[in-house]
Amino acid sequence: MKKFRAMKASVVMGILLIGLFAAFMPTSTAASGLFQGNIDLTYDIDDVPSTIRPESDIARIDLYVNYFVSGVGSRLVIPFFEVNTAPIEFSVGETPDWLTVSVAPGVVYPFLGITKAETPERAIISIALTPNAPAFQTQSIEIIAQHKDIPPVRSALNKIPIEIKAGFYSNFQYEYPTFKEIGAGETVTFPINIKGYSNARSRIIFEVVDPPEGWSTSINTEFFLGTTALGEDATGTVNFMIQSPLDFGYHNEVEQFNVRVKTMAAGHTEAGIDNTTVLQFTVRSRGFSTPGFEVTFTIVALMAVIVIYRKKQKNSI
Repeated sequence: MKKFRAMKASVVMGILLIGLFAAFMPTSTAASGLFQGNIDLTYDIDDVPSTIRPESDIARIDLYVNYFVSGVGSRLVIPFFEVNTAPIEFSVGETPDWLTVSVAPGVVYPFLGITKAETPERAIISIALTPNAPAFQTQSIEIIAQHKDIPPVRSALNKIPIEIKAGFYSNFQYEYPTFKEIGAGETVTFPINIKGYSNARSRIIFEVVDPPEGWSTSINTEFFLGTTALGEDATGTVNFMIQSPLDFGYHNEVEQFNVRVKTMAAGHTEAGIDNTTVLQFTVRSRGFSTPGFEVTFTIVALMAVIVIYRKKQKNSI
C-alpha cells in the first residue's frame, strides 16, 4: 500500500512539475505543446521495380509508419493521456504531369506512445506513368507524412524520397499500300511511312519472312526513329521493293509478302525486344515474258539482212 501511495505521489509530483515547467515556458512553446511527435517512414525497396512501363504497369510499394513521442517528462504524462492514437496524413510532393502517385489509405492511426509499436502501420504507394514519360531517366518521388498538434504533443512531419525509372513504351503507326500490280520481271516499291509515339529513340528492325521462290525483295533492315518525348522528329519512311520473276511465258501470279518488324529502345536492346508486328503486302505479276527472245530475234533479223544482201549481189552480176 505504501509503495502504491509513493508511486501515485511521484506521478502527481511529475505532473505538477511539468505544469510549472509549462507555466514558465515561452508562450509560443507552451501553445505548440510540451512534447514532440516523431514519424518514422520506411518502404520495401524490393517492391521498387528497375523500370516502370508506361500505361501498362502500376508499381505498388509497401510503406511502413512508426510513431512515438519524445520530450522531457513524456514518460510521466503520455501513458495517462486521453488520446491514444495520432492521425497521420499522407501527401505527395510535386510531380511531373506524366507521373501519377497515390497513397492508400490516406490516413493511418498509429498508437500514441513513448516507444515505437512492434508492428508498424502500413500503407501502399501506387505509381503509374503516361506514355510521354521519358524512358530510363531517374525521377524522385517525395512521400510526405504529417499530423497536426495534439496538445500537449506538437505537430510532426517527415518525408521520404523514392526513385523510379520509366521503362520503354513501344507504340508505332505504319501506313503503306497493301496491293500493287506489275508486269513480269518488273520492280515495285511499297513506301512504309512510320510515325512513332514511343518515349525513347527507337531502333526498328525489318525482316522479310519466307519470300516466294523466284521473287526478289529488298528493304532497309535497320532504321532509327526519334521521340517526341524529347522534342525530336518521330516520323520516317522505309521502302520495301519487290521484283517479280522473268520466266518465259504468260504470267498471272498473286503472291503475299510478310515483313516482320521488331522495335526496341536504341541503346537498350533488352527493352522492348518482344514488341513485334507483321506487315503484309500483296503483288500481282501479270503479262507475257520472253527472256532471251530479244537476242534470238536480233540474230535472225541480222541473218535475214545478210541473205537479202547476198541475193542482191548475185542479181547485180
